[in-house]
Amino acid sequence: MPSQSTSDRILDAAIRLISEKGYAAATTRSIAELAGVNEVTIFRHYGNKRAILKAIIDKLSYGPVLQKTIETDVIYELEPDLFHFANKYFQSMLPIKDLVLIAIKEVGTFPEIGEELANVPRFLKEQLMGYFEEMKKRGKLLDINVEEVSLSFIAINFGHFISYIRLGPKITDLDIHQLLKTSVFIFSRGITP
Repeated sequence: MPSQSTSDRILDAAIRLISEKGYAAATTRSIAELAGVNEVTIFRHYGNKRAILKAIIDKLSYGPVLQKTIETDVIYELEPDLFHFANKYFQSMLPIKDLVLIAIKEVGTFPEIGEELANVPRFLKEQLMGYFEEMKKRGKLLDINVEEVSLSFIAINFGHFISYIRLGPKITDLDIHQLLKTSVFIFSRGITP
């Protein structure tokens, strides 16, 4: 930790505490102790605990990954593009699975978690809507509501992720990448003209 910037040390400490003990237990005092800084330093860098939460979500969100993927990797072929998005989503989410589960568990107790977390699917939706609009212009997507298509794609991927991390092999021995590939194939066929 000492070679990291103070802001990064604070965020990493907060991520660790929230992942291990939950949002309530990750007090600014406990974050400061783990980060090796004074509590005043946290307030100087972030102002309050909610700002730390927002910074964590911004740092770990799949949104910027999807945005970059759309800007640089798409080939405007529905099935391969969507499989690429789904695969990247899964790879991005696995390392933060404990944090995601804690957030889902505590969202009812701490409204700020829900308010900040809502920005992630909202951003993903906007990115996907742009992609699907372009696919519609190219004649590669049915004339359907791109917001509905985007939200459905997000839901499928989030569903696979939650199922995999919570129940995994208790449900199936199928390889997750094969399952994603099959889901994308079915989804793509349903929205292709």
